[in-house]
Amino acid sequence: MPAERWKEDEVLLERLRKGTPGAVEELLHLFQGKIFNLAMSILKNESDAEEATQDVFMTVIRKADTFKGNSALYSWMYRICVNTCLMRLRGKRRSETVSIEEFMPVFTEEGMHASPIDDWSKEVERKALNEELGEMIRRFTGELSEKYRVVFVLSDIEGLSNEETAKILGLTVPAVKSRLHRARLYLREQLSRYLRDGKAE
Repeated sequence: MPAERWKEDEVLLERLRKGTPGAVEELLHLFQGKIFNLAMSILKNESDAEEATQDVFMTVIRKADTFKGNSALYSWMYRICVNTCLMRLRGKRRSETVSIEEFMPVFTEEGMHASPIDDWSKEVERKALNEELGEMIRRFTGELSEKYRVVFVLSDIEGLSNEETAKILGLTVPAVKSRLHRARLYLREQLSRYLRDGKAE
């Protein structure tokens, strides 16, 4: 973490610890949008995401004095957000998630793909600005089970490194890479079917 960013985080945290006027507003200004978007990506429900976001900021404010500065402030907040969202998910029955195993590529004994994999990259480029395609990507992401969805959101949507994602989720880097790879394969297959057939499964 850049020294300047670390110093700014420390100043903000110290203001929060002391209850300095304006500190909470500054925290919200800096992170509310990011935390809400992350919660929304995981929970897929606006009211749930709003409640989770409120819970995250209440936790951050309440536990500001426990933050040791071993990671970036946003990383700590993302970890709190992910945990908050996962607790909400586990409190509900998530029957709409699907198994991604059936979408994994099948290999022959020689290590070759048993069936050809569609090259949809050019088609994706052509439809990149298509709102419907964007909506389908969000839908397919939402269909992933939580352990794959959270890794995909942190890595590919939030742009965190594998190391940062692993630290936030308490996983090893190889575990993050494995889950991310499987999530991407699932999304690629679903998008390929959609672009080929013009409809989702």
